[in-house]
Amino acid sequence: MDSPVVQTQRMNLHLRSGKTPLHILKDIDLSIAAGEVVAVIGPSGSGKTSLLMVLGGLESATDGSVIVAGTNLSGMGEDELAVFRRQHLGILFQNFHLIPSMTALENVALTLEIAESKQLPREITAQAASALQAVGLGQRLDHRPSALSGGEQQRVGLARAIVMRPKLLLADEPTGNLDQDTGARVIDMMFGLARDNNTAVFLITHDPALAARADRVLFMNHGQLTSSNASVPV
Repeated sequence: MDSPVVQTQRMNLHLRSGKTPLHILKDIDLSIAAGEVVAVIGPSGSGKTSLLMVLGGLESATDGSVIVAGTNLSGMGEDELAVFRRQHLGILFQNFHLIPSMTALENVALTLEIAESKQLPREITAQAASALQAVGLGQRLDHRPSALSGGEQQRVGLARAIVMRPKLLLADEPTGNLDQDTGARVIDMMFGLARDNNTAVFLITHDPALAARADRVLFMNHGQLTSSNASVPV
């Protein structure tokens, strides 16, 4: 069998608030296979976003192991982690985080340019356009964010997140700023593209109905991660 895209063992995260140590994540054991969608639900402040940040190399675990896409993140420096993220991760935010002065095409192409690939400019443009076509925005390439609806902006964000065909897609409340129908369409696209590319997905949501569409639902409370079902209150 192929190795999991995500594998953590007895992973802990301690942070300090003033002089007070806080135990944010507690003995997290998590495995996510290629192409698998895992949703995490739980109350605010339970540690969901902290776990996402550790998996993305944006926060360092205090102890335990964190292996993502075959790479042990422990002990890596900031520059190494930045390169790792560019090569292996896609991130989809709740607040789209598009660059207002850039068109949809330029926002997506920027990801490829930052990745320092050896592609020619025309190849980068073609790949970015293909990603936008995959999310149904082939006719909106030259539109800036201000000319796009919220759902369209999130689809640009999705195209940007998947344009590099990442091993792992991290999604933090990706439908939180969308109405129900628009959010459902974005999720349909995200799940479909992830499975087409064999990308593992780690999804944070407060919506049990959305979580129920994942392959597996986990519940986080007080920094501990357990198996769950979509009926758990959030």
